[in-house]
Formats: sequence, structure tokens, C-alpha cells
Amino acid sequence: MIQSFQPRALRRSVHIVMLLALGVAMLLYTVCRVLFYFFNIGFFEETSFSDLLYLMWGGLRFDLVAVLYTNLLFIALMLLPFRFRHHPVYRKVVKWVFLVFNSIGIALNCVDFIYYRFTLRRTTGNVVKEFGNEDWGGFVFSFLVDFWYVAVIWVALVALMAWLYNRIKLEKAPVYNPWFYYPWHTVLLVLTVGLSIGAMRGGFRHSTRPITLSNAGEYVERPQEMYIVLNTPFSVIRTINKTSYQKVDYFPEPQVAQLYSPIHQPADSARFRKKNVVVIILESFGKEAVGGYNRHLENGTYTGFTPFLDSLMLHSKVYWNSFANGRKSIDALPSVLTSIPSIQEPFVLTQYVSNNLPSLPRTLGQQGYHTSFFHGAPNGSMGFDAFMNLIGVQEYYGMTEYGKPEDFDGMWGIWDEEFLQFMAGKLNTFREPFMSAVFTTSSHHPFKLPARYQGKFKKGPYEIFETIGYTDMALRKFFQKASQAPWFKNTLFVITADHSATFTHYPEYQTALGNFAVPLLFYAPGDSTFRGVERERVVQQLDIMPTVLGYLGYNQPYFSFGKNMLQPQEGNFAISYQGGYQWTEGDYFLQFDGTKTLGLFNYKEDKFLKKNLKDTQPQLRIAMENKLKAFIQQYNNRMLENRLQP
Repeated sequence: MIQSFQPRALRRSVHIVMLLALGVAMLLYTVCRVLFYFFNIGFFEETSFSDLLYLMWGGLRFDLVAVLYTNLLFIALMLLPFRFRHHPVYRKVVKWVFLVFNSIGIALNCVDFIYYRFTLRRTTGNVVKEFGNEDWGGFVFSFLVDFWYVAVIWVALVALMAWLYNRIKLEKAPVYNPWFYYPWHTVLLVLTVGLSIGAMRGGFRHSTRPITLSNAGEYVERPQEMYIVLNTPFSVIRTINKTSYQKVDYFPEPQVAQLYSPIHQPADSARFRKKNVVVIILESFGKEAVGGYNRHLENGTYTGFTPFLDSLMLHSKVYWNSFANGRKSIDALPSVLTSIPSIQEPFVLTQYVSNNLPSLPRTLGQQGYHTSFFHGAPNGSMGFDAFMNLIGVQEYYGMTEYGKPEDFDGMWGIWDEEFLQFMAGKLNTFREPFMSAVFTTSSHHPFKLPARYQGKFKKGPYEIFETIGYTDMALRKFFQKASQAPWFKNTLFVITADHSATFTHYPEYQTALGNFAVPLLFYAPGDSTFRGVERERVVQQLDIMPTVLGYLGYNQPYFSFGKNMLQPQEGNFAISYQGGYQWTEGDYFLQFDGTKTLGLFNYKEDKFLKKNLKDTQPQLRIAMENKLKAFIQQYNNRMLENRLQP
């Protein structure tokens, strides 16, 4: 009655067979990775043998995801808690399901043995769109003729897979007790499904986003090494149905550069001064919460929820019309630190994250700066550590480096007060000049507070406002500690938010423009000349990198999709994407779907964006359209061609 659970039978149980079969697939993916490396070794000349071993180790994580996805049907057929699984015909069907689906995965890997050298990236889910107008039959035939040996390798790998699978013997149908067999195998089914989902996501924490191409950056020293870590089935699965940028030619090259150019030239008088730079990105700090921006609300009685930030604004350079470039936390870091916006989809989820990216940490690192990034969440959360590695950050400090799990808020990360104090202490140990950034966590759903602060902060119409008050207090304590350090007065602080709050109360923040309104201020405690409120310029997260470099007097050409706010001739615009392009310039706000203007508003006169001006001011509309088209053309074409350098 319990024969199916004896040790000899267990070694040949259906679950062991399934695991061994998946192990065969993992082994063949590793073989494909080795072959991919040797076929393209000329592109990885700087990769040492030890580096390669580490990349191979990292690749197992992505192989597991790809193997689980491509074997979903196989796993389901193996786990159905019914005795017909042991029937010879059923077992043959399951075998062919395994062989066919894994043969496709191996074929995709084999294609990139050759195709990689043409694209310098793994094939993605957009390959059908890329070759939608091509003769697929002729294309495949030509490939097989020119690279026949790849087909031979594929056949050999499939044959090896079949041989190994045939070595795995499934037990005969055991004698069983139905009252035990069905519940037990149902439990195993549910358990396996849960483990598989966690494995396909890349972790089990609620803060863990499904791993994407950018997570390969955790294992690399050089961006191109991402493609050793990755496998092609994973790249296809993770990018399928994702929007890829299309080459556009709205204007001839000379004209598009006149309308908009991301190449920045230094001022003739630029003299580089190595001041420290600290960038503070506050979670969900929409502009609505900041009293200093909203004295007009509630008949002039509005005080907001950020008394410290309000006080700091009095000693800072404040840009009144300031906006985020995205609506997600993962949009913020590329915008703030690399001056690259997320267009259509988060930039870090695109295949272009492996381009040669400009970045503030890398640029300053080349000038001798020590660079670091702080995020109190569990390491790996949001893929931030991988992205920091890709953009040249030298040291990452997360929950692991903090080292005190008792300060974990139970949801997102270390409480802001404790973690900002930790950061201030670490800054004291860095050699100058240094550039550091921090991303706070506490002002996030479910909007929890430490027990000792219950009822201590002002409440608002939504729970988030209370946690914003807590983070504002944590920020005050950070500056109290930092102000005692010798490096403090030789530092430029930049304070902004990742995005506005999910919930907004006042109507002017419930518009397509208000959805992106965030604070942005520059605080230089040792420079009394860099203060005041700029009410006319439009500023965005993209402008942080070029403005910081402009303030420091950086004297080399550089690449940035933003503008140096200290140079009026660089324009007066902000861009975002929310189902379509949104272009803010001067007093006006334009919505554009890629072919035509959907709306044009004077947002200063019409805070609620109800009066559409597109028919009454055609010249203004055309001028704004042209600048936006030039931006789109520069963005798309440079992404596709990997031209993100001056």
C-alpha cells in the first residue's frame, strides 16, 4: 500500500523524473552558454576565465526561469495527481512535449551563436516585428546554408537531450491507497506550482519584481557581458509584446540637431570644482504634500506635511515647475542618475539597458570621485543593485550592508530614520570628493510607522501624508548629523521624489500634468549665491545630471536627454509618457500620440487642463510638436544605434 514511498521507488517517482528532466534542460542551457561564448569570444576579450565562471554561475538563475517557462506544459502533465500518468502512451506524449519545447529553447540559443555578432544583443521578443516584412522562408534557408554547422550543433544537442531523457526511468504504477495518494500528490502539485512561480519571478518577496534583462547587470564588470549571463529564450519571453522603439525620420539630421540635441558642450569659462554631490530621492513625495509649493491652497492656510523640507527650500535653489519623468520607482533612477527617461515602458525593462549608458556616477567617477548608492530595501529589490552596477556606482549599500534586521519595517526595508543615519555615518568615512545617492522607502503603502511614532505626525486625507511627515523628520535628522561633518559645506545636495503619490487630494494634482509634479531643489550650504526660486523655468528629473555637472563646472562634452538649468539657451521643457507623449514647455502642455496633437493647454492659466488651445494657436502647436518630434527622433534612433555618448 505504501510501495510508492519506499526509497527505491522514490528514486524513480514521477517527481524525481520531472526534476531530473528539468536538470537535463538546465545542463543543455549551460552548454549553449559555453558555445555562445566561444562563438563570440572576440567580443569578450576582456573577460577573464574567473570572470567567465562567475558569469556562468549568474546565468543559472536566468536559465532556471527560462526552463520553467518553456516547460510549463511538461510540468503540468507530470504533476496531474492521477494514476494515468503511468500509462505508456501518456508517458510518450509527455516525453515529446518535453523534447519539442526544449528543442525550441535550444534552437533560440543556437541562433544567437551567430546572430549576436550582428546585433550585439540577445534576440528579443521583438524579432518578429523587426523582420515582419522579410521573406522568412528565404531568411531561414539562407541562415541554414551559411551557418550549417549551427544546425548540426542543434541536432546534436537535441539528440543528447533525448538520450539523457531516455536514461530516466519512471516507476511502474504503484499499489496505492486512494485516500492517501490523491491528497498527497495534490499537495505536491500546489507546492511545486508555488515554488515555480517564485523561481520564475526571481524571488518570493512581495517587493521582488520579476527579473528582467537588467538583472544580469548584477554579475558583470562590462555591459556586454550581460549577454553571457542571459539566454535567448529568457530574453524573448521577457520582452515579448514589449514595445520596441522604431527608427523615425521626422527631420533630416542637421535639422533635428537644431531643434533638439542631447549633446552638451561646456561653457567656455567652465572650471571644474570637485564638490561632493548627494542626491536624495524620496519615495512618493508628490509636490502636493510639500507646503512650500502650495501656500495658495485652502485659502492660504495650507501648511503641508513637510516642515523640514519647507525650511530647507528657503536656503535652496528651487524650481517651481518641476516634474518627474515617470510614474514608477523604477523609472526614477534612470531619469535622475543617467538623464534617460522611460518612454512607453520602464527603461530598465528594455533591451537598451545594456547600451553604453551615460551617468552621473560614471562621469564623476572618471574625475576621481568615490561613488555610492543607498537603498534600505532587501538587496536585489527593484533590481536597483544591478542597475547601479551598470551605471558605474562603485559601492552599493542595502539592507544586507546595514546589518540590523530588527530595524526592518516588515514590508519594504529599513525605517528611513535609521537608514538615513546609517548613510550619514558612511558618508563620513568616504574620501572626498564623493558622489552618493539614496532612495528612501518608508512613505510607501501600507504606510506604516514605527510604534514609537504612532500619532506623532500630522494626518491628511490619505494615510501616505502621515508617513511623508515621518520621512521628512528622518530627513531633518540626517541633515543635523551631516551638518556636523567637515565635508558638509563642500557638498551640493539634490532633493527630489521618484514620482508623485499614488493618491492625490487637490484637483490640480489630479490632471495629466499634476500626476508628474514632484519637488526639486538644490541645496549648497557652503554657497549662499545658489539660492532663490525660479518660477518660469520648467525642470524635470532629466535635468538633474546636466545641472549638477554645470554647477560643478564640468568642462568636457557629455550626453544627456535633459538640460542644464544654469544655461537658459538649452531650452525650457519637460517630457513624460502616459499612454502618449506629454511635452511641457514654458506655460504650455502638449499631448501627442506620435502622429498628431491630442491636446494643447496653457497649464498656468488653466490648472485643470480643460481649455484645449490646439485649434486656436496653430503656430504654437506646430512649434511644440516639432521640438517633441525632434526629441523622439533623437531618443529612438540613438537607443537603437547605441549612440548615447557625445
